[in-house]
Amino acid sequence: MKEKIFKIIVSFFIVMLCCSLIARGADSMTVAKVKTGHLKKGDLTEKFEGSGGIAAKNREFQSMPEGQKVAQILVKAGAKVEAGQAIVQLDMEYLEELIKEQERQVEKTRLQMEQQKLEGKGEARTPATAQAEITLNGAADILRNAQDKYQMAVDEYNAYVSTPPVLDEEEQQEFDLKVQALQDQIDAAADNMKAADSAYDQALESYHLAEQEEANNRANEAARGESNDLSLQGLQVDLDGLNDKLQKLMDIKDEGGVVSSQSKGIVESIAVTEGAITTGSEQIVVANEDLEAFGTIPEDKIGKIALGDEVEILISGNSKSIPVNVERIELDEEGKTSWFAPVEKGKYQIGTNLTYDFNKKSESSYEQIIPLSALRESNGNAYVLTAEVRPGILGESYEAVRVPVTVLNKDESNAAIKTSLSNEALFITETNKYVKEGDRVRLSE
Repeated sequence: MKEKIFKIIVSFFIVMLCCSLIARGADSMTVAKVKTGHLKKGDLTEKFEGSGGIAAKNREFQSMPEGQKVAQILVKAGAKVEAGQAIVQLDMEYLEELIKEQERQVEKTRLQMEQQKLEGKGEARTPATAQAEITLNGAADILRNAQDKYQMAVDEYNAYVSTPPVLDEEEQQEFDLKVQALQDQIDAAADNMKAADSAYDQALESYHLAEQEEANNRANEAARGESNDLSLQGLQVDLDGLNDKLQKLMDIKDEGGVVSSQSKGIVESIAVTEGAITTGSEQIVVANEDLEAFGTIPEDKIGKIALGDEVEILISGNSKSIPVNVERIELDEEGKTSWFAPVEKGKYQIGTNLTYDFNKKSESSYEQIIPLSALRESNGNAYVLTAEVRPGILGESYEAVRVPVTVLNKDESNAAIKTSLSNEALFITETNKYVKEGDRVRLSE
């Protein structure tokens, strides 16, 4: 009996051991396997690469004269030129025709100015008040004459009746007839005076209307005169412009129709073709002999490179890279942010391509550095997962624990952080499957 009980107990422990082994095997198949690391001190290193080329350090941009026919291009791109050396020959016959046409335009505008001056003098005219004034003066004379006659009639009447004589009946009748005749004379003179006064009032009103008309005429003449002055000024502006253009054409003629280089250097480009008519926007670009290397900075690296930093460049056609120091950072011709550094002149050609490598350590060391593979982010907050021991049914195991961190800086491989983690903490750097906070994990051997 004891032997049977012993066998049962042994069988139980064997079954338990098998179950434990099976459970541990299943656990190892489902639990993520992770690699871990410790916080370390050190520097960050900014590394990136790019491409660029060799360019002239300074360029002279020279515009072609407008409206000229190109007869011959005298030098090719890439040729060295001296200041004053001929680059383009213009068509002289075409230039002569332009000058003649310009002279005709100048003369035509000058004649228009003379015509405008004559029109500005205006026409001779009699003032609108002239006839009205004559009529008013005549009416005034007639009125004064009528007033005088009226006064004379009144005076004569008064003188006759002031001291009447003693008369008989027949004489009295004659006297009365005389008085009546004098009264009729007064009445007639009064009527004439009234008519003359009315005529004068009408003449005065007509004169006032004529005065207003004359004022209007003078205002209109002043406005026309001002308009004429403005027209003359406009024509003068046109004439000045035409003369300036004619002078430019004459200057080109005096130079023999030759467009010369304004500076010493290398002809980089001539934006004209033989037989074409220029628009004035075409340019001759002459580069000086001082050369510089340049490289386009990736958009996410702008601000990582500074003046004075060293860059390793490999120029096309060369087997060995050389170091250069950044002299300036600005937009290139394509509008991309680029670094520029001087290179030895006479050794390279403008337009040669290059590649570059940039490698720079951070100016200060950091106390806590982790690989970028350990850094995680959620809703804009950075954190790491650490592997921490937790007790369980099958014994102790590791669990992923989320720990927030503050990112101070980072490079291509590492990140400098600020965290409460101790140097002994195990932060997860790699996993064989997705791991989140609270998941059980097992450490790689």
